Amino acid sequence: MRNGFSFNGRHSSEFGVTVKTKSRPIRPETKSFTVDIPCRDGVYDFSRSNPMGREFFYERVISVSISIQADSLIEMQNKLSALSMWLMGRGELVFDDMPYTVWEGRILDEIVYLPEHAGKCAVLDVAFRVKPFSTCAFSSEGPTLDFAVPLDTNIPIGIDAYLKGTVYGSGDIEILNFGERPVRPVLEMSGSADEIIITAGDKKLSFDAFGRVTVDCENQSVTDVDGDISVSGEFFELAAGVNVIHIENSNTSAINIEVKYSPEFTYGVDFNSINWGAE
Repeated sequence: MRNGFSFNGRHSSEFGVTVKTKSRPIRPETKSFTVDIPCRDGVYDFSRSNPMGREFFYERVISVSISIQADSLIEMQNKLSALSMWLMGRGELVFDDMPYTVWEGRILDEIVYLPEHAGKCAVLDVAFRVKPFSTCAFSSEGPTLDFAVPLDTNIPIGIDAYLKGTVYGSGDIEILNFGERPVRPVLEMSGSADEIIITAGDKKLSFDAFGRVTVDCENQSVTDVDGDISVSGEFFELAAGVNVIHIENSNTSAINIEVKYSPEFTYGVDFNSINWGAE
């Protein structure tokens, strides 16, 4: 499968090379924790025995071959030098045939130069080790005005409407995770917050706060205008689809809640398969 790609903000076409995908796994390997007991068929599977109650996954490897041509040996070495600098470090990997899908990864193994035709042609085998799941080319805040999206793409105007709500005292808000995987969100809460209890699924988180509050479930921290504050309970994830979050405030003043996250997908992003529901 021949296709170009972008990595670290630069496209393969800038280097005058031909790219061929060798391997692009459509799902990652599951982290399995099993115990084998004698005189028992099968095994005990504890892969879901964790605070989140779900399976977790290993990174996956995406392999490509890069073909290079040059008019001279010196030009070949110059091209190889440019490629070696481009392929260093960690970055975002985007393939031309999956323009809305972003893989975050890096190259761990050495890249070997295999010369052909008296050194004027070369093939590089490159393996990217990427996170288990891909993300969307834009965050939950929606695409920017200069983002190229076909007019018939199933993306509603104002995605942020699905990710915010207001509670007076106590109440529920519905938050849409339009990805396919659980995510750990950031909640921005503004208004007159005091003693707060947040319930999402079977997780409950409580704290005392003043002013604007940020609840970061990924980094497991809560901050207000005075900095980090102590909490009790458990941080939570948003499952794919609609999530109900219950907010309890010790006073009846309005609290505005805005939720941010990076939606994750098992393989590629297909907006036409997303159920946005009713706004």
